[in-house]
Amino acid sequence: MKTAQDIMTREVVTVLADDPVDTVGDVLLSSRHHSLPVVNGDGHLVGMIGERDLIDAHRKVHLPTMLTILDGLIPLGGMHEYEEELRKVTAVTASQLASSHVITAAPDEDTDAVAEKLLRKDVHAVPVVDSQGQLLGIVSRSDILQHLLKP
Repeated sequence: MKTAQDIMTREVVTVLADDPVDTVGDVLLSSRHHSLPVVNGDGHLVGMIGERDLIDAHRKVHLPTMLTILDGLIPLGGMHEYEEELRKVTAVTASQLASSHVITAAPDEDTDAVAEKLLRKDVHAVPVVDSQGQLLGIVSRSDILQHLLKP
């Protein structure tokens, strides 16, 4: 059985945590990828930025519906979504915009498990990291397809 390190792309297009959001957009568009890993200066994974994150960063913020009771404001649902929208539209750097809860794979993880993560979590790519969080490569849906169709 092949593992993530057998099929991963080793030369990964990344952005640095301190890169401006505009730079991230340029890199994402020029690379033609759906998402990019965000790394610190040491090459450790700190997050992922996808097309959706950049679209959200340029949208208008929708205020949550509020109910007033006894001079108090009570949000009627959507407060978490509002906070997330606000975080994205105020982001200046890649690390501020990036999703920090990243689905990753270990280098020795079998390809079936990686494919399952891609499908179940509806992500386009899974970064492959070592036990210290160092980015080693990335497995995309295309990598899985190549493995399945051209063993």
